[in-house]
Amino acid sequence: MKFNDISAQDWPELKPYLDTCLLPLTGLTGLEDPAQVTIALEQLRDALETIEIPYKGRVVTYPALHYITGTDLREQLNAISLHLKRMGFRYVIGLTIHTEAALWKAEQTDLLIAVDMEQWTSQSELIKSSISKQVQELWHQND
Repeated sequence: MKFNDISAQDWPELKPYLDTCLLPLTGLTGLEDPAQVTIALEQLRDALETIEIPYKGRVVTYPALHYITGTDLREQLNAISLHLKRMGFRYVIGLTIHTEAALWKAEQTDLLIAVDMEQWTSQSELIKSSISKQVQELWHQND
């Protein structure tokens, strides 16, 4: 479910069920040409669908954090995750196609998934299965 699918009136009632926030991290630097940006966004969309579609009743996808220039992304991700948790989300999952994402893992981010899109074409089912397993393990270890 996308953030803008939830009305202000419905949020208090839905909050107990929609306990997981999915935060897309595009990882753009601002140096990409329009074609490269298009590819990155399409790849991120494909990776996001691995969580959005099967877990629609539990996950809310927030707007993407697109650019990573000029700031400590780990610090920024930690602050955003903390605010999301204070708003009522129990879990915050970051998902990116950026190769340096392992460096971004923040204390308040419960799970950070980096998808290698070069392997996506040949191993998409294996990658999708791995993503699903990571999400389910997060939920089960904290229930």
